[in-house]
Amino acid sequence: MDPTYEFEFIVGETYENEKGIFSVISIAKEDMVIRWNDGEETETSIEFQGKIQNRRQWEKTVQQEKAAAAKPVPKKAKSSKNNKQTPSAEQENRPQ
Repeated sequence: MDPTYEFEFIVGETYENEKGIFSVISIAKEDMVIRWNDGEETETSIEFQGKIQNRRQWEKTVQQEKAAAAKPVPKKAKSSKNNKQTPSAEQENRPQ
């Protein structure tokens, strides 16, 4: 996780943290007011919410990488040469 990455919030946009989906109501200097879908509002620091967003993105990336690594590698179809049965020694020596 890159701790120097600065997440940019935009007034009117929606984001998600552990409490749920919220909208950014206003931004002033280093703080912002956010409102969750249930109507609750709070003032919080942009830095704090940015760290949450960065961590959530990092967790999502790790989860996707693990899922991709866990996918089985597709097997190639066997050629018809491999399916050809070879006669046993008894069958080869039988008169026809």
